[in-house]
Amino acid sequence: MCNTWSFIGCNIFDVAKPKEEHLFYTKGRGCDARGFYDANGFTVLKGSIIAKSSVPSFTWKEKREKLLSEYTSANGDNLLLESDKTFSSASTAADFCIGSSNNGWLVWKDKDGQTLDSVYRKQLE
Repeated sequence: MCNTWSFIGCNIFDVAKPKEEHLFYTKGRGCDARGFYDANGFTVLKGSIIAKSSVPSFTWKEKREKLLSEYTSANGDNLLLESDKTFSSASTAADFCIGSSNNGWLVWKDKDGQTLDSVYRKQLE
């Protein structure tokens, strides 16, 4: 759900507001992240724990390291996401959080264990 702010009838920006029933979670390699999917992509929420390292075969290590330095802070043995971060796809969001290549449609699951794929894409079939 988005709240649109307007000025003289023109939309200035949208403020993302996740609906509780549409939150998704992923864990793996030390990550414990949560987020939501909407028309803008997949947003990983502030407070998510992000894996510190990536696997040797990870293809965008440098870009991930840059994002980690911009958006996370050390919190004990964990990296904590300091602000919401929207990615163009669920897979890119999962890759960032876990530090390995993932199919975001399958690794993001809601509180009932339903995958992002089954909640959004399977409905269209």
